[in-house]
Amino acid sequence: MPALPATRPHAPDLSAIYSLADHLDASLALGEDLLSQALAMPGTAAGDTHSALFHRQQNLSEFARRVRALELAMTARLLQARARAITLRQETTTFTPLITLFVGGTVPLAEAAVGHAGGLGDVSKLALANGPDILAFLRSRALADAQSLSDVCDLRVDNDYLLAGNIHLGTLLDMIATFLDTLERTFPLFPEPSERVR
Repeated sequence: MPALPATRPHAPDLSAIYSLADHLDASLALGEDLLSQALAMPGTAAGDTHSALFHRQQNLSEFARRVRALELAMTARLLQARARAITLRQETTTFTPLITLFVGGTVPLAEAAVGHAGGLGDVSKLALANGPDILAFLRSRALADAQSLSDVCDLRVDNDYLLAGNIHLGTLLDMIATFLDTLERTFPLFPEPSERVR
């Protein structure tokens, strides 16, 4: 009886590769937008009026909402990338170690999205309109360790920002960049200008 020909791993669908790369690229861009977020305010004084204190809380609330919106957008893109990476792992063994690292590294985001850990799915935390909610958010993201909003002055998102309250932003961006760079070296995702159709 003749031997059966050896089966080759199914080649990954290029459209799926492009989609994965697009989500990773968008995640990087949103991460860079997060890193650009900052708020500088003077400290409070004993003679500050009620209006001044209200204005201060309003500024902090707007900052927190802006940061949270970028965090949610980045998380949504990363979860899309994660789903496509899991599918890709079933189609090829080329990127198995890198995909395993990426999928494992984004588990906290997947858990937070369904209401665990960072509670991204908890709508009660979306408004960020009152002092305790704002302060709790700032603390959970390693943006401030103040005891009250009056003690919060300079805020800046940096690499130590905890996305979903669990993953350092800098570490996550490095992982995304490594994954995207590997895809770019393996597939012609972004051709050189001379290779593009004019």
